[in-house]
Amino acid sequence: MSKISKNIKMLDILSSGKVYSCKRLSEMLEVSPRTIRQYKDELEKEGLYIENIMGKNGGYKLYSKVEVPSILFNENDINKIDLIINKLSDNDKKELENIKEKINNYCRLVNNKDNMSEEDKTKINIIQDAINNKKKIMIEYFSNGVKKSRCILPIQIYVYENTIMVVVHYSDEPNDIRHLNLKRIENIIM
Repeated sequence: MSKISKNIKMLDILSSGKVYSCKRLSEMLEVSPRTIRQYKDELEKEGLYIENIMGKNGGYKLYSKVEVPSILFNENDINKIDLIINKLSDNDKKELENIKEKINNYCRLVNNKDNMSEEDKTKINIIQDAINNKKKIMIEYFSNGVKKSRCILPIQIYVYENTIMVVVHYSDEPNDIRHLNLKRIENIIM
């Protein structure tokens, strides 16, 4: 999640009117408490005052309700796409069905993060960082019951039938593209 997304998410959390400790917010957003304080300062520079409540049950609180537009797809979005699909020609239906499946897969990945193990979240964060920075990483991967070490260049993360997959350049050969099951990646060495 980008810095802007995390600022918006923090604003969304605080707009509930509840008090959240810096530590709790940092856990929810998966950033350091120092970063939470920076986000607070940035939001206040934009005119959104966040009160710092002192004491044992203190923390941050936003008194004014802020309507934060949803940045994630939801079931209503999918239903609207279905309505549009039903009005299209067969060729257009196929194209939009493919787009809908991509959205569904993305939603599964985002929505399943709460149910993911910390180990899988860490692997996804490292892989996503490598994708964003076009960096190779060394992995230990189980294939046919054998542990292999391989230097890969991750390209994309996606969900297929509730399995998180990673598309990678498996070797220096330009066409050696593989799809690896995240669960089979035992270890990532930076």
